[in-house]
Amino acid sequence: MSELTTSKETGGGLRRKVVFVECAAAMGGVQFSTLYLVQHLDRTVWEPVVVCPEAGDLAEACRRSGIRVHVLKQPGLRSTSLRIGRDIRVPDPTAWLTDGMGMLIAARRLARFLAQEKPSLVVTKGLFPHFYGGLAARKLKIPCIWHAQDFISERHFGIYRRAFGYAARRLPAHIIVDGAAIGRQLPRKVHDRISIIHNGVDSKVFRPGLNGATVREELGLSAGAIVIGHLARMTPWKGQHYLLQAFARIAAEAPDACLLFVGDPVFDNDSYQRELLDLTARLGLKERVKFAGYRHDTPEVLAAMDIFAFTSVEKDTSPLALLSAMSSGLPIVAFDIEGVRELIEGDEHLLTVPCAQADALASALLKLIGDELLRAQLGQSVRRLAEQRFSLERHVASIEEVLLRVARQRASAGNDRVPALSPQPFPKVNDCS
Repeated sequence: MSELTTSKETGGGLRRKVVFVECAAAMGGVQFSTLYLVQHLDRTVWEPVVVCPEAGDLAEACRRSGIRVHVLKQPGLRSTSLRIGRDIRVPDPTAWLTDGMGMLIAARRLARFLAQEKPSLVVTKGLFPHFYGGLAARKLKIPCIWHAQDFISERHFGIYRRAFGYAARRLPAHIIVDGAAIGRQLPRKVHDRISIIHNGVDSKVFRPGLNGATVREELGLSAGAIVIGHLARMTPWKGQHYLLQAFARIAAEAPDACLLFVGDPVFDNDSYQRELLDLTARLGLKERVKFAGYRHDTPEVLAAMDIFAFTSVEKDTSPLALLSAMSSGLPIVAFDIEGVRELIEGDEHLLTVPCAQADALASALLKLIGDELLRAQLGQSVRRLAEQRFSLERHVASIEEVLLRVARQRASAGNDRVPALSPQPFPKVNDCS
C-alpha cells in the first residue's frame, strides 16, 4: 500500500496523505480546531483530506481553503441516556444497541473510503469517530491518531469511560488531548502514548485594533456602551444563565453596560436558549441583553466587546473562545475551572471567580467596568500570553511533530507506541457542576 503522494506544489516531492474524520459539519470548537489545523499544515509535507458525516459549514470552509472534503453519510445516533429535566439523565439500553450497530456500519463505510485513498495516517475527531475510525484504520493497518477534545461522561457507574479506555488501549497508535483532564480519564497503560497539545489561534486574525463599530451598529449597541460579551454555543454547562443572573445586578449599578451573547445551540435543541430568553424578559433586561446567534465574523464580534466573560462550569479544556478573546486583547473574567487554570497561571492575566457564583461574577465585572486602566492592563497581558504560548503556529507544529513521528514509525515498522512529546503529569483538579 503506497502511503506517499506526489506533490505538484514541490515539483515532484512526496507528501503524506492524512485523513481527518470529523464528528460533525456544524461549527463547534472541535470543528474550528480542525479547520485551523488543516488550513495551516505544511502542504509540502502533508495532504489533508477531511471526512464529514454531512454537508455543512466545516465542509464549505475547507473547500474554500483548497482542502479536499469527502462527505461520508453515517447512521444517525441516538442519545444513550434519557434526559429528565435539565440535570437528570437515565440510561437508554436500546440506544446502546442501535448505536453499536451504527458504529459497525460506519466503520465499514469508512474502511472502503480509506482503502481507495491509501492514506499514511487517520486522525479522528469526536467520540463516535474515535471508535469507528479506529476500527476502520485497524482493519487496513493504517495508524490512527485520536485527537480527543471532549470529556467522557462519568454517568452510569463510569461505563462510557471504561468502554473508551478499553478502545484506547487497542485502536489508536497515539492520542492527542487538549487538556490534562482528558488524559486523566484514560487508562495509565496508554499515558506513554498521550501528548497534551493545547489549541492555538491565529494572532494575526484575532488581534487588538479591529473595528467592531459595524457589529455594534448592526446589533443596536451604542458606541459609548460597555459591552460584556460571551461567545459559546448555548448549552447549560457553558453557564450563560449565571452570566445573565450576574448582569441583573450589574444593570442597576452600571447604566451604560450591556450584555452580548454570541452563539446558538449547534448540537443541542433550543430549550436552554428559550430559558435564557424567558429569564431575560422576566428580569426586564430585553433592551440591555442582545442575542446575536451564530456569527461568521468572530474577530469583528470580539472587537465589538469591551469585556469577555467565560462562564463554563465544567469541561472546556483549551477552549477556543477563551483563547480567541485573549488573542483579541480583551480583559477577561472567568469561572475558576481547571480548563482555565491549566492555560493561565496566576492572577495577573485575568480575574477568576468561584465557579457558578453569579454574585462573585457580578462583582468582578463591575470592577472592570469601573476601571478602564485595569481593563487595558489585563487586555495587554492576555494578548502577550496568547502570542507566546497559544499561537496557531506553535499548535500546528506540535501536531505535525506527532503526525510525522507516527508516520515514520509506520514506515520503519517499529514499535507501535509513540512517546508523548513531553511527558506531563495529569494533576487532579475538580471543576464545579
